[in-house]
Parts: sequence; C-alpha cells; structure tokens
Amino acid sequence: MKRFILFIIISLIGITTNVQLNAQLFRLMSPDISDTTITYPGLASNGVTSILPMGEDKIWFGTGRGLSVTYNFGNSFESFLPGAGIMPKGGISAMDIEDSTIWIAGVFDTLIMGAYLQAGGGLSYSIDGGKTWRWIPQPVDDKSDTVENWYGHKVKFLPITTNVQNTTWDIEITDKYVYIVSWAGGLRRTSDFGMTWERVPLPDDDYNFLKCGPIDYPIDPRDPPNGNHNHKGFSVLAYKDTLWVGTAGGINLGIVNENGCISWKRFTAQNSGISGNWVVDIKRQVYNGKSIIWAITLRADDVSEFNALSKSIDGGRTWQTTLRGVRAYSISFYDSVVFACTEQGLYKSLDGENWAKYKPIVDEVKRERIYSKEVFCVFIDKRLTPNQMWVGTGDGVARTTNDGLTWEIFRAYQSAKQDDKMKVYAYPNPFAPNYHNRLANDGYVRIQFYLDNPAEVQLETYNFAMEKVYESNKKYFPSSGDYSIAWTGRDNEGNLVANGVYFCKLNIESNGRKKSYWTKLIIIK
Repeated sequence: MKRFILFIIISLIGITTNVQLNAQLFRLMSPDISDTTITYPGLASNGVTSILPMGEDKIWFGTGRGLSVTYNFGNSFESFLPGAGIMPKGGISAMDIEDSTIWIAGVFDTLIMGAYLQAGGGLSYSIDGGKTWRWIPQPVDDKSDTVENWYGHKVKFLPITTNVQNTTWDIEITDKYVYIVSWAGGLRRTSDFGMTWERVPLPDDDYNFLKCGPIDYPIDPRDPPNGNHNHKGFSVLAYKDTLWVGTAGGINLGIVNENGCISWKRFTAQNSGISGNWVVDIKRQVYNGKSIIWAITLRADDVSEFNALSKSIDGGRTWQTTLRGVRAYSISFYDSVVFACTEQGLYKSLDGENWAKYKPIVDEVKRERIYSKEVFCVFIDKRLTPNQMWVGTGDGVARTTNDGLTWEIFRAYQSAKQDDKMKVYAYPNPFAPNYHNRLANDGYVRIQFYLDNPAEVQLETYNFAMEKVYESNKKYFPSSGDYSIAWTGRDNEGNLVANGVYFCKLNIESNGRKKSYWTKLIIIK
C-alpha cells in the first residue's frame, strides 16, 4: 500500500501540476506515441510515491508519470508508457503486489468548467510478474444503479457515473477479493479480475456500527448534509478475515464472514483516541508476536482534531497518538522500527514513541542532492546484505546501505551525450522558482550535462539583453558521466530574477582546455 499519497487538493494538485510542467522532460525520455513499444529505459518521473518489491530482485516504483521497475536492484530502470491500452492514464495513485500479481491504478487532472479536477485513469493488473498486462476502466455505475443486493438486503447507493473525483487511492489484494477505495467511488471489491465490481457499504457519519444485515440509509459520498464523509474511501488494509478502511470520516474495522458479508465498527476522533478523521494510510506492523495497527490520521472538520500517527496494540480497542503535529504521507516498518514519510522529511522510531529525522539526502559521488524536503515513501529491502533503504521523493528516488550516512540518487533524465555530442539542457523548463523543487525557501532548476573526463564546471546565466545575472562557484567533478548543476533563479545579490527568457552558459575546463555550452531557459514565477 502503496499509493500516490493522498494530498487531496492540498498537495495532489501540486504534483499533477508538476507533471504538466515537466512534460518536456517526459517527451525527451519516452518513445514516440506511434511507437509500438510500451516501455522505455529510465525512471518515468522524479515524483516517486510508492515502492514495492516482487520476487527475488524486482522493485516496482509508482511515479507521477506512470510505472517503473528495476530487475537488478537499481542498476537500471525500465518504465511503462502511460495509457497505450494496457496502463492506467496519468500518475500511479495506488499499487499492491502479492506474489507474482500486481495491481496499479492511475489518476490525472481533467478540466471541468474551468477548473482542474482529479479523475480516475483506470486500473491495470498483471498475474505474471509484469510480463503481460490488462487494463480495466475506472469502475463507474449506471445512473439507474440506485439499489444493490447486499446479502439478501436491498441497499441504496448514490450511483457514481463518472471517473471525475472517482480516483483509486489504495488497493489491497486478498485470497478472494481485490479491494479498492476510490474517494467518491467508495469501497469496492472484485473477485473476477475487474470484470464486475461489488459496492461495499460502510457506516454513515451518524453510526459507529454496521452489522451484516438491513441498512436503512443510503451509501452517499457527497458532503454532509446530503451525504457522508465516511463513504469517501482513502486507504485499505486486509489480513485473514479482517478489513481496515480509512475514510474522510474515520477508521472502519470490518470482519468479513465466510460468505463475504462485513460487519463494521468505526473509530473517530470523537469516540476514540485517534487524532483526526481524515485517514490517508493504514498499515499493520508485525514482529515478535506483536500486531500493531498504524494509521495516518489528519485533521478533518473538528477544531479539536490534529495531525498525527495513531496506533492500536489491541485491535482497535484503544488508541494512542505519536508524532503529533506532523502531516505524514505513508508508514513503513523494518521489524520493530517504524518509518514515517512526511512533508517535513523522513522520520524513524525505534520504539514507536520517540522520533529522529534523517538529514537531507545528498549524493556526494554524483554531486547531487534531493531538492525537496517532502518524502513520500520508503522501502527497506531485506533481500540483500547489507539491507538497502529506498526513499521516494518529489525530486527522485534515493538508496542507502548504511542508514543514511551516504546516499545514491536516481533521477529521470535524458543523457546530455547524444550522437557523441554534448547537448546541455535545463529542466524543468519553463522553471517556476516559487513552485519547482522547493527546499529551504528556494526552488531549483537543473542544467544537465555530460563529461567525458574529470573537469571543473561553472554556470553563468544571462538575461535577454545578455547581461550576466548569475555566476556560480566552480565545481570539480572527478569522473566522466552525466551530471547537473542547480540554480535557484536568484541573481548574485540573492534576488529572484524577473519572468522571461534566460541563457545559461556552462563552462567546462578539462586537461587545460575550456569549452562553453549554451541552453535557453524560461522562468515563470
């Protein structure tokens, strides 16, 4: 679980906008639309929001521009072209893996009456480890689908007839069903690989229990008073006969009987110890015979609610909160160790109570760093010795084998060396310094280049009148390869430059010889 983090409105729009603004980079990396191939080398995007292992050596990455995979623990990457008849449209919003089966879902922005809204890009699954895929449209209802038979009882449902605001944020594979939660689409499940979908009722906002029996209210995901926050699904977790579902109205604990009918108990900030009713992730930590349920519980409507991690060591009977005041995106574990990916960075706790934050990610070998303090996901790969920790951010994915002492950064880019010539380029381009790659109150644009030999490199930037506005310090790169130099869009006095066209000059000095390369950059604040 496994999902494109649910920032709903607050951060999701930012990531999908980033996808649009980085369209030029994607065109550089991916095949032509008319190409019969559906894969291309490299990461699909620098926005990496989910990481999951498969088999002995595969690692799958959900990104803001589609699905990526490495078959060799990061030595190389391959990505799937979004759409193309087999992949969901847009970025990967949810992903789950069980043995050789993988399910993914997509989300994209669509313009509706002058406003961009999220829309479900459908789902895809593979049962052979990613060799072949089948795409499934986003589940929708016919306008006449107002009643569904739920184990001998007629239940009223508001038909969801569009994929707009019907976006799958989490997927859970079980022995019998595949469960999805899709915001307005609510909680659904399939037992026939998406040929049919069953709508699953949840308690409404006025009830904390729902037995497997008659239901005297409609399942309606609209905002109150017309509908219910608890019918908007965000996260799902399943094991044995137990199902946990996080919504905009709390945490729902379901017990699935042998026939598939579900009885529910709902936990809220008002009736239990969780911090808030907006539940964007639910995970189960199992070690040394212990089973702990963790949830990211964010403030919803009530002023008494707050952002935190909520956990229960007794199956939901009692709840405690930790990491208070921090907005988290996902949770992961390594035995007894807990990792929280948050808007402030990556946190680690040895006991689930006391937390330490990792330092910013810097790759000393490549002279690279992650220009984003937000961390979206983390995965501890125990298949290798020493263990590898992978971290997904909005500015690439990073790997460490020594708990963050040193890092290796992997990013989506096209090599600046093409046809034995060097073609310097800037990305993102156009560059919005108030938006792109934000870290410590600055945004960053990268100037990508390739070195045949060790060299000293310096960046100069000129405005349209060819007046120099910026000059970097010289940096030494000790080996050949692809590199980049970052610029904040500020002049040498520290002021953001004006909107417009700028010319970047890269001076490269190697073996006593100096060459200069130019590229054009558009800045939009």
